[in-house]
Amino acid sequence: MRLSGIIDYTMDNFLCVRGFASMLELSEISKADANIQRDLIEDHRGEMEAFLSNGMFTFFPEVILGANMCGTEADKERINILRESVRDESKPLRTTINNIKYFIKRNAVKKENNDLAFDVTQTIIMEFDKASLIGKEFFRIDGNHRLSAVNEHSSYANKRIPFCLLLFRDAEETDKFCRALFYNINTKQIPLKMEQNLKVIIESEEAFDDDTLLKDPSFGENYFLTREIINQIDLSDYPFLKMFIEDNKFTYFVEVLKLLLDNELIKKDEEGVFSVITALKKIDNALKVAVLVETPNNLAVIGAFSYYELLDERKADEFIKWVKRNSLTRISDIHIFDLINIFDKIYDNSPKRVFMSMWFNKKTEDTYNQVKDVKEIVARDYNVEIDIIKVDEHKDGFSDNISKRIIEGIDSCDLLIADLSYGNKNVHHEIGYAQGKGKKVLLIYQNREGALASDEIGSNLSMHDQLRFTTYGELRSGLLKKIKYIFSL
Repeated sequence: MRLSGIIDYTMDNFLCVRGFASMLELSEISKADANIQRDLIEDHRGEMEAFLSNGMFTFFPEVILGANMCGTEADKERINILRESVRDESKPLRTTINNIKYFIKRNAVKKENNDLAFDVTQTIIMEFDKASLIGKEFFRIDGNHRLSAVNEHSSYANKRIPFCLLLFRDAEETDKFCRALFYNINTKQIPLKMEQNLKVIIESEEAFDDDTLLKDPSFGENYFLTREIINQIDLSDYPFLKMFIEDNKFTYFVEVLKLLLDNELIKKDEEGVFSVITALKKIDNALKVAVLVETPNNLAVIGAFSYYELLDERKADEFIKWVKRNSLTRISDIHIFDLINIFDKIYDNSPKRVFMSMWFNKKTEDTYNQVKDVKEIVARDYNVEIDIIKVDEHKDGFSDNISKRIIEGIDSCDLLIADLSYGNKNVHHEIGYAQGKGKKVLLIYQNREGALASDEIGSNLSMHDQLRFTTYGELRSGLLKKIKYIFSL
């Protein structure tokens, strides 16, 4: 096998060969350095294979490899001669080091306007038997995922790509500099920001037409819908949302739309575009009400809040309280999906809040006792805590306006259970407030001799789920069934 290219010192520091070779050949003569390379992610390997097989826009920078030139003590002197020869740019060189033949040729061109000076380029051919590299393959400093995605059956196996092969003098130097270069490549460079990439993709309709966005596995429906939405809206119509996403609008829509599509909250067509555009006013108003004092350092908070606002207003409200309570707007390196996964686990394991609306009287004590029994059953059998809010049970040690506690209790609840037995007017008022806030409402009513349900239950409440009972056993079993359904237990 032959590798050919230009040999020179880069920054007067590392001796390296730069050239082109087929992906399969580079893959066969190199291996990952287990001391520095991260574990290969199988999903990423699949994505890389799909990207390379597609053939469109398949460009990437050179693969960077490192080689330990030295095999025996006898090689050391030849290595020094080769290195000095390249540095001096003086004469051609033929030598064999560690079973690899090196042919170096000097090419000189007179400098413009100076016949006595020359621009020198030195070319090299490295010739070797691939079998001789088994057990001492070149190390992959950058490009491991690309080379790991190729095999002899790959459609791109013989495609030529650029490489840079760094030639080290011995094993110690190889290990030391491979580690240092891997670190510098992965931490010191400033990559193009995601927003800049997405802007090019979404706005370049000639290079990335709609069909490409929809069918290319590198993109998807969320990219296509982002283009449709961006083309139809003016962010100035949503001032609070604009304040947070103006500089990252492409990233915002691509990531939020992926969440909505994955959770089947919107359709993948013009109806989906319309539903998102319609919801932007709702999100904008929710951000106004949320009053975030600090602007988030990234889109995770605003993206997750937008997702929850379209999924469940109650959950969105709890999310923003959690963000404020824990100063999460200051976090700069968390992704929207990670933030949602964290909050979902917290939310799912937090107590479910039930507001108990009823006439506070000895006649309703047994009804309330059944509700408490169901709470204990749910905690015992399903490991789910239910926090019952009953405003006559004052637990905080402070005396304040009961109407304020009622409003705050309903605002914070996941479910309002309203006992309509005896037709208490306050209960009807609390149902109305909960209905206006979009809360889930469960009506319970005790059938009693001499009492007509139609006299105690207003006809305009028929929209809500109802549980009518005669015995307390019926109430307990029926309420447990309703609670299990409402909280998906």
